[in-house]
Amino acid sequence: MKPERAMPGLDKWAGMWIAVKDGKVIAAAYNSRDLVPMVKELGEAGRGAVAQFVPPRSDDIVIGVG
Repeated sequence: MKPERAMPGLDKWAGMWIAVKDGKVIAAAYNSRDLVPMVKELGEAGRGAVAQFVPPRSDDIVIGVG
């Protein structure tokens, strides 16, 4: 399996949870509990977004959830 490459420009969201849709960050929060209501408020614009944690650069391993 080929590893998934991180989107460019995520450094500004290091340490945060982000919601990504169509290759763009549509919401960001410091925890997933705050991120979910933000995405729900977007309605149809948030439907199908994928949540992921942006680890600080010092982390060696990244595991994605979606």
